[in-house]
Amino acid sequence: MKKLLVVVIVIALVVWVISWFRAPEAVSTSVAKPWPAELGTLDDAAKRWPPQQTNGGAAKLTALASALPKNEAVDAFVARELAKGELAIGDAPALPDVAPIRELLLREPISWKSEEGVGGGDPMNAMRAMQLTVARALVASALAKARANDPAAWEDLHAVWKLARTLDPQPQMMLQTAALTMERMINGVAWKMPLPAPAWLAELQQRDSVPQLLASFHYTADSYADSGMQLFPTKALANSVEHDRAIAEALAKETRCDVTVPMNELGTDLTSVWRRAFRYRAEREATANALRAREGKAIETTSRCTDGTWAFDGTTLRFSREIATAPPDKPMPLVLQVK
Repeated sequence: MKKLLVVVIVIALVVWVISWFRAPEAVSTSVAKPWPAELGTLDDAAKRWPPQQTNGGAAKLTALASALPKNEAVDAFVARELAKGELAIGDAPALPDVAPIRELLLREPISWKSEEGVGGGDPMNAMRAMQLTVARALVASALAKARANDPAAWEDLHAVWKLARTLDPQPQMMLQTAALTMERMINGVAWKMPLPAPAWLAELQQRDSVPQLLASFHYTADSYADSGMQLFPTKALANSVEHDRAIAEALAKETRCDVTVPMNELGTDLTSVWRRAFRYRAEREATANALRAREGKAIETTSRCTDGTWAFDGTTLRFSREIATAPPDKPMPLVLQVK
């Protein structure tokens, strides 16, 4: 009898503790608050990302990419040229033939099947790795052609731009950061390409990655909030949603390019992602100004970054401050020897 009584008391205590921490109303209130940049409430998040299916172009690309094994020499070549603020391009290693991949990306639309949730499983990791391998191989090919002053180098970079855009419909942050990486690679070598720059480069220059990343952040918060609401809605979950919404509000208003952002509470730490995304605003200006200088035009000394300006002394283009990023990121320099 005593054992039964103890069991009843323990169960009652557990129920009381659970009821004490459960706060579905608080979670619902946090979820119902609108996010900045016209993202809407968390309930609106999924509406921004309609389901996608893998098409024939994606299947062909996957098959071609499977013949591109990981090549450390190619990776090192691209990383070295990205980090080098000199116009001259070094010797390239032996490069794979990327012509079929380039022609496919420039010719056919590519669509990847979308997944629910925040991702991170083996299939998505493999897809991301494959896409970045393809991107680095194409950038390496572009650099090798540019070293020979071959205007066809731009076609390789255009193919990477097309590949990055295939990830626009994917809501997961890990895929959006892959697109950001591709865009930064294109921009980071574009200033070394033969003149003149093609018209499509203006699309890359005008595209800001921050809004797309904020939309993915919004989707991530919704995924975690929805799971938590079903399992165990607590005041802590409500506070986490509110904390991340406040981060998004601050980011949507941010005008500096050197940013330090609090760590989000829902999902993987994104502090380094935001730092790279805001630095990329200055990187795009670096490339635009370097191309202007190479063409003999005046640079734009002002910046959309309220914490910096540009100067050019006839040979060296320089941003007024350095914006550090954390390893393993190897960004393009903000000081470029243009002539």
